[in-house]
Amino acid sequence: MTEGEVTANGQAAATTQPKDVDEKIIRQVEYYFGDYNLPRDKFLQEEIKKDDGWIALETMTKFKRLATLSTDSAVILSALKKSKNNIIEIHEDNEKIRRVPTRPLPVFNDEVKEETVKRTVYCKGFPKDGSVTLDELLEFYKQYGPYETVLMRYFNDRETQKQGFKGSVYVVFPTPEAAKEFREKDEVRYKDILLIRKWQSEYLEEKKKEIEERRARKEARKNKAQDQNNEDEAEEEVELPKGTFIHFSGITGDKEISREDLKEALGDCNDHCAFVDYSRGLKEGYFRFKEAEYNTTVMEKTEGKLKIKDMDITLRKVEGEEEEEQLKKMKEAQRNCKNRGFGNRKRKVGGGRGGFQSKRKRL
Repeated sequence: MTEGEVTANGQAAATTQPKDVDEKIIRQVEYYFGDYNLPRDKFLQEEIKKDDGWIALETMTKFKRLATLSTDSAVILSALKKSKNNIIEIHEDNEKIRRVPTRPLPVFNDEVKEETVKRTVYCKGFPKDGSVTLDELLEFYKQYGPYETVLMRYFNDRETQKQGFKGSVYVVFPTPEAAKEFREKDEVRYKDILLIRKWQSEYLEEKKKEIEERRARKEARKNKAQDQNNEDEAEEEVELPKGTFIHFSGITGDKEISREDLKEALGDCNDHCAFVDYSRGLKEGYFRFKEAEYNTTVMEKTEGKLKIKDMDITLRKVEGEEEEEQLKKMKEAQRNCKNRGFGNRKRKVGGGRGGFQSKRKRL
């Protein structure tokens, strides 16, 4: 079943008044078997293959919009016999109907789609509150001459799983000339509401551009974020200074030595120490300093020795392959720190808008 038979907000229409029930039954059934709907309706397409085009009235009464008009086969047949459009043929047993064989069904292909677009007008401005029904719209457009169909446009709300009317319709006219006449009217109003009218092709092209622009903005945001990420990585991968490592040894196992003890032993050089690579119980480790070639300064000031808890600690400049290995370990440690979420994590210090942000200090 197609969009044309759905009522406003997915709700069934109210019971039709007897005085116009025949007209509405004729209009609905002829819509089902008409040039616009039948080539597009997969269900009916399969059904008409089973019995030389004949469809049981019992099947037809299961269609929602027809069922809101009547589920009595006798009432439906009585109405169809009054039609003068020569579209529907009634079987001699009065239990089946079909599209008359003398009106071949159009082939639904790209050429037909393109031709249909040329006689379709997009109209927007109808209330979206569920007050507009398809029956009302079908009556409304009668004043603008014959039309093939009026299609209400819907959206599906993912959260509520309900259907809602978009406030716009497609009106398909019999010919491009009839569509043009409607499109070029000075104005069209629905209950004092001025409707926006565009060719369907115009509307589709505008939506295509909107989608492309939305994708472009999304891609730009993505690229900007990626560029920022690359900049952050570049900052992390900045060339590390050389001449910053000093190896120390001579710690005996019976002494409790901490990193703080080792830094304090540096004296005036303490403030220049960036990190102490050492764990309790080890006999050796490394100092890393902030400034390039500062290890030379440290060696000169300490003469290559430190005194910690009665222990004589020997210092040695780290150079060559050993230095490259220490730099490599340092870079890996920084990357691991970043991957764990510390690289760009920020915390607020102070309160409210007057506070400031500072990066977590990285060792």
